[in-house]
Amino acid sequence: MSGVFRVEWGERRIARLVMDHPDRRINVLDVAAIESLERALGELEAGAERASAGVIVTSGKSGSFIAGADIEAIGAMTEPAEVREIVERAHRAFSRLAALPVPTVAAIDGVCLGGGTELALACDSRIAAEEPRTQIGLPEVLLGIIPGFGGTTRLPRLIGLTAALDLILTGRALDARRAEKAGLIARAVPAAWLADAAERRLAELAKRPAARRRDAYRARGFGAWLVDSTPFGRNFALDRAGAMTRARTGGHYPAPLAALRVLRFGLGKSIEEALKLEAGEVPELVVSPVCKNLVRIFLLSEQAKKAPAVKGFEGRPEPVESLALIGTGVMGAGIAELASRTGVRVRMRDVKPEALTKALQTVRGLIDERGRRRRMPAREKDAQMALILPALDLSGVERSDLAIEAVVEDLDVKRRVFAELEVRMRPEALLATNTSSLSVDAIAAGFQHPERFCGFHFFNPVHRMPLVEVVRGSKTSDPAMVRAVAFARALGKTPVVVRDAPGFVVNRLLMPYLREAMHLVDDGYAVRDVDAAMRRFGMPMGPFEVLDEVGLDVAQKVAVVLSAAFPDRMSAAAALDRLLEAKRLGRKNGLGFYRYRAGRREPEPRISGLLGLTRKPRAAVGEVLAERMVLAMVNEGARCLEDGVVEDANWLDLAMIFGAGFPPFRGGPMRYADAVGLRTVEARLTALRAEKGERYAPARLLVQLAGSGATFTGLATGAGS
Repeated sequence: MSGVFRVEWGERRIARLVMDHPDRRINVLDVAAIESLERALGELEAGAERASAGVIVTSGKSGSFIAGADIEAIGAMTEPAEVREIVERAHRAFSRLAALPVPTVAAIDGVCLGGGTELALACDSRIAAEEPRTQIGLPEVLLGIIPGFGGTTRLPRLIGLTAALDLILTGRALDARRAEKAGLIARAVPAAWLADAAERRLAELAKRPAARRRDAYRARGFGAWLVDSTPFGRNFALDRAGAMTRARTGGHYPAPLAALRVLRFGLGKSIEEALKLEAGEVPELVVSPVCKNLVRIFLLSEQAKKAPAVKGFEGRPEPVESLALIGTGVMGAGIAELASRTGVRVRMRDVKPEALTKALQTVRGLIDERGRRRRMPAREKDAQMALILPALDLSGVERSDLAIEAVVEDLDVKRRVFAELEVRMRPEALLATNTSSLSVDAIAAGFQHPERFCGFHFFNPVHRMPLVEVVRGSKTSDPAMVRAVAFARALGKTPVVVRDAPGFVVNRLLMPYLREAMHLVDDGYAVRDVDAAMRRFGMPMGPFEVLDEVGLDVAQKVAVVLSAAFPDRMSAAAALDRLLEAKRLGRKNGLGFYRYRAGRREPEPRISGLLGLTRKPRAAVGEVLAERMVLAMVNEGARCLEDGVVEDANWLDLAMIFGAGFPPFRGGPMRYADAVGLRTVEARLTALRAEKGERYAPARLLVQLAGSGATFTGLATGAGS
């Protein structure tokens, strides 16, 4: 492992410190890498005369700098003392790099995240390749920790407190041009010029006095000076950031608050003192349940990007280069924009010209919105739009590699669409339905070749929601599934393969949760109190807010399918029928469980009368309300696993976090149940069954696991999750 870092002595007294991890496809800062860095730094310190013109820190991996720390190792650590030892060791190594008596420049090409950015921050200056692959940032907060290898300390000293707060508290990454604008790098250059630019930067630094060699923040304007150079300004900015963070996270995520503490007490002190504060905050974060859950979800999402769609299948799927899209509603337009963004040619068909026009306007709006965020040139936006061809008929669909139907959620309508499509598509083309609850097998009944048919359940809004449930019918072939999953990945989505079953995974678990919310209202609890209870639990929205966002008409269609499949625990809700009779559809027409005015959600004072409620209002106890709804979800998850709808509890948790907004810090419904203890969960369900009825009967799998002391997700007792 001595070769993770190496020193290359070059001409003109320039040395290169090269990281090239021999056992990894990309560079990762693990313990072996830190040990190797220490040895390489010793070599540089001893041979400083041979590198009097400076040191360039670079990567031996083409198109990639350093991806960060070893995330699997972070997930495995359970002892705070062990964590602190590694953090302090990294601090000492990076400080030695910062203290080299010669200029140092990091030459960044490709991914530079977490510990990679922190290593670069220890250099005097940084330049980066202005290629799309270059991303620079500190995403640690997304894993429940803080930039602990010096990033929380060094970043504000380089780019100022305000900009540092944005990067540290959000975990977002910057491309090279934005990094240059922020002051994170000195210069963005084409990749082919990177080596020469690094040498020129060394020469520029060499002209400065040693004490002023390091790039540092210089406030521009009185406001920036006030925030970054005075205790009053710093405290004001940190207080505001703290209030916004608590409002956004509900206090469930300790890492952002820990970062704010380091910034509050470290700024104005020496780097050495501030690093001690970092080292004091990191260990407890790393061993916390929040970190373990977030790391697990991250690793699962990475696995979803490359795990075999069908175990044992070795064939390579043909790429999808052209798509026939039937249906131009909100989902159809979202799919069209997403596919065209990845270079897929889209033939978008609808029978009504006005529907096509509206869809094209929606697509253009999505492209423009993304273009504003990414500063895309007009020609690039126009090129994406040119990939979409509107059509009023099916002529030309035979040239498509894939056809996706995204019409209304009606079995007969979907069957008619595919009756026209199947006879026109090439034999090797893939057919897919975008459905949220209808059976793939039922739609495929009567197909000549059902083996090439599957389901895609996209989530709304398509351009934001990361999950796609890829539905395998009973006759879907292995090659079709492999190609479908590959297409979902090419779109940048996280695919979870599910078996054809009512509601698949996400809607199947959401329906008893939403139904229990309606039972709570029937019991006398206020709509607002039920929603507030779930927001405090960590959900981004309460159940009635979700129903209004989805649309009460859409929710009713899903409810009809699931209540027919599982009448004992997902009975039809009279509340939805009453609101629909009153022509209340949710946010889409401004009236649902709430009122919507000027984009704002307001309580509906007449909701009790509209729902026909007669019980005396009851005072809310948030934990009690949340428990009933979450246990309904957990219990249905256990039944889903019993039925083999999804491979295991890990994928179920990933689907619920990415598709339904289940709180990531809790790890998903099944991980949450494991953490509570399955015996406790079974006991509470049994008590609720006695009080509320058979809908709370504990699932057979849950009872079995509780009795044996096992868990859904393999969570060991005392593992910190």
